[in-house]
Amino acid sequence: MPANLPPKYLEILERMKSARRIFALTGAGVSTLSGIPDFRTDKSGIWERFDQTKIFNIDTFRKSPHLFYEFAREWIYGLKDIKPAAAHILLAEMEKRGMLRGIATQNIDGLHQESGSKKVYELHGHFRSSHCIECGKKYSREDTIQRLKNAPYPACDCKGAIKPDVIFYGEELPGGALEASFQEAMMCDLLIVMGTSLVVYPAALIPRHAISSGAKMILFNKTWTPFDDAADLIIRDDLRDVCGALLDAIKKE
Repeated sequence: MPANLPPKYLEILERMKSARRIFALTGAGVSTLSGIPDFRTDKSGIWERFDQTKIFNIDTFRKSPHLFYEFAREWIYGLKDIKPAAAHILLAEMEKRGMLRGIATQNIDGLHQESGSKKVYELHGHFRSSHCIECGKKYSREDTIQRLKNAPYPACDCKGAIKPDVIFYGEELPGGALEASFQEAMMCDLLIVMGTSLVVYPAALIPRHAISSGAKMILFNKTWTPFDDAADLIIRDDLRDVCGALLDAIKKE
């Protein structure tokens, strides 16, 4: 074990090395390090301009798709130079080395895959592709951006609105990803939770399934969560610092 690591970081490494099967759950906190605003805690003023309960609402989208794209044009499709951060890279390295079975993520940015992770369950969908809400025709991210230029919203050839493959309020979560995440949680003996307040369901059921099946849990989050009392180890440190240190230590072994 690296001698220069703080004791609590050494304990994390020891728990990860002794675990038989590790699964991870990630939230917005891992992507804020990449410059993506956290929908719940962002202080940049973005949610003073946009009502997230409306722009991410499927009924509102069907009636007024331009409201969503007023937001998405700048804050999703307009974001530049967004790259994986320390947490993404650490989890990808763990999977590469056979230490991690997979990741369930509440994020929709695709940064886990960009960092090299292969087994990622995207509970809330993603922006890599889109579809027409009328005829179902599929579009790539690039096609969607192209059709958004000089238009209030991207429209299909059939004139229907094109919607990203993200789960909006009022839509069901992708059953396959959720069920697979529950199964992984019940089979793991160590659950790593990073950057999520664990208040959004059904994603917050993942730690419940893991704990009820006997797994230990390491919780990386700056603020309190409803699962703090159930965690075996809680890390409040900045994810950039702790994940960077753990990544360096793993690579040196």
